[in-house]
Amino acid sequence: MSAPWEDQDDKSLSKVIKRAKRRTTIRNIIISLIVAIVVLFVGAIVNVQLISRSSSQLMNDEYTLKSISGPNQYISGITGESGFLSGRVEINMYKVVEGVPIPWQTKKTVYNVVPFLSFTNVGGNTQGLNIPLPDPKMVQEKFEYYRNYNGYNGQRSMAYYIPGVNYNDKILNDLPTLEQMDQDKLVEMAISFDKEYSLAEVRAMIPAELTQVWYWVDTYDNKKYYEPFEDGNGNMSYAVPEGDNYLFGFGINLDGPEVNEQNFIDALGQGLEGRYQYEFNRINNYLKGDKAKPDKSDIRILGVVLTGNAKELQILSGQPYVRGAVLGAVTDKY
Repeated sequence: MSAPWEDQDDKSLSKVIKRAKRRTTIRNIIISLIVAIVVLFVGAIVNVQLISRSSSQLMNDEYTLKSISGPNQYISGITGESGFLSGRVEINMYKVVEGVPIPWQTKKTVYNVVPFLSFTNVGGNTQGLNIPLPDPKMVQEKFEYYRNYNGYNGQRSMAYYIPGVNYNDKILNDLPTLEQMDQDKLVEMAISFDKEYSLAEVRAMIPAELTQVWYWVDTYDNKKYYEPFEDGNGNMSYAVPEGDNYLFGFGINLDGPEVNEQNFIDALGQGLEGRYQYEFNRINNYLKGDKAKPDKSDIRILGVVLTGNAKELQILSGQPYVRGAVLGAVTDKY
């Protein structure tokens, strides 16, 4: 049997141990909170820096891509949202028809600071993609495709025909439609050529009263893809025209110096290491062939986007270099 003072000592020692444990627990909690706050603070700073760098790179890549794509399309602004190690940007684009701006589409692109998780798509997630609708004349003539309209504003979308590709004689020619329009209407029109031309040849053969706003470049390294083939039902299937979102070329500067083939070549070089490097490398390799890099003579023009009023564009009727002519955006002068 223990003495009373021994029980008293045991109780005192137990209280001391409990107080020590409590202080240790509180200290550990405080240290953990401090460490967590520091880690979160540092992580937030690092996240902001990584997001800023990735966002800047993405915007640079988008501007570079835009410099070789998007017929008669210009970037009006870029907005974005950022989260943890990822973000999203929206790129708003518009067209210009004889000085009149027309809102056209919004491209949404997601990015990630971890490269292998990044989403890469030339077309992107685009608001304003085409809406295919049957055209009475095309139905009557048994076209195998519909006319497309912009889903953002309801305007017509242009279409392009690659020289030498068999479209089963189903090629749109909207030049006669111009005669039925208000002659003062401002329009854009995609002209597909009968063959490839140099930039100098195109500028010389297009009537001076028409504005040449965008040049379609031959970047088709696999033309066999467009050859007719027999489907599973024994019917022949033919190529359909190209749309705006999957074309490459170069356009004019609205307030800058005149562009030429070198602008396209320089833009290709800028995109070889970026987000869309696969497409840029594909085009670059096709154009340069066995050379170290492409030169101006490698840039062959397959078509052109023109703007003017309905009366002016009728001058193209009967021109031998016009294989296809497809209306795009139409607007009033005022």
